[in-house]
Amino acid sequence: MPMKSLSPIRCSFVLALLACGSAQARLLLPLPKTDCLRSANLLVCEDRLGNAYAVAKVGSDTYLRGYDSLSGRHWRQTSSRYGRLTFFSGIASDGEIWIGSSRRLGWNDVSRLSSSSGTRGSVTCNRLVGCQ
Repeated sequence: MPMKSLSPIRCSFVLALLACGSAQARLLLPLPKTDCLRSANLLVCEDRLGNAYAVAKVGSDTYLRGYDSLSGRHWRQTSSRYGRLTFFSGIASDGEIWIGSSRRLGWNDVSRLSSSSGTRGSVTCNRLVGCQ
């Protein structure tokens, strides 16, 4: 069975969760083997399917860029953290845009996303139990 490619929206939602400090978000999706390069403020990764992303951290802001090899879509996203609240927005090469937020409540991160295509999503991740 071929591996189903992730839409840029779902990728960015997961990457946003990762960028917002939700390490449990990695458990959401089975991803192919990924090769990464890292510096103090930059992480660049590419998997064996040709999907790629980069994460740059500058102060309380996080910048993401990615490429989905199956659809050929490029996307980018910016996240800004204000205390326990993080806002993010992004755009894909086909014009789709999305906005969302993630809020830390104790041991939980509650994240919400909506896009111009009508997609809405929500996920709650607990630092001990994982994501729902």
